[in-house]
Amino acid sequence: MSLDPDRMAQEILLNLRRIMRGMDISSRQLISEHGLTIPQLIVLQHLQEQGAMTTGMLADLISLSPATVTGILDRLELRGLVTRERRPEDKRRVLVNVTLTGKTIADTPPSHLEARLTQALATLSQEKRVELHSAIQYLATLAVNRRHET
Repeated sequence: MSLDPDRMAQEILLNLRRIMRGMDISSRQLISEHGLTIPQLIVLQHLQEQGAMTTGMLADLISLSPATVTGILDRLELRGLVTRERRPEDKRRVLVNVTLTGKTIADTPPSHLEARLTQALATLSQEKRVELHSAIQYLATLAVNRRHET
């Protein structure tokens, strides 16, 4: 691989597109096998692990906009997988919680892509896993920030 920043940026973007394609394929498999999208499953899993929370807290936790999370929750609530409850002390505050059915679905086996990634990561040293994780977090930060300051 060329160390030229322009060429390297092009190659990184190409590989990110390949990753996105793999995630799209994995998402379609999850929908066909379990009737859930990856974001829906992530919401259920976080609610199961973290407990009841507001839509805003959940949105921050999974790095999606509150509007996107609201749409996901609408669909999950229609299926009886989550509930929303207004707090008696503050009617503006709504807590979302996973139902028993939702908890069962949250235990859905990982996608084929996630399973392959887990296996591949298990072969790396802890140092390499941390390095890879940091690099991906850095790229994600670059992708969502309009400008990068060093």
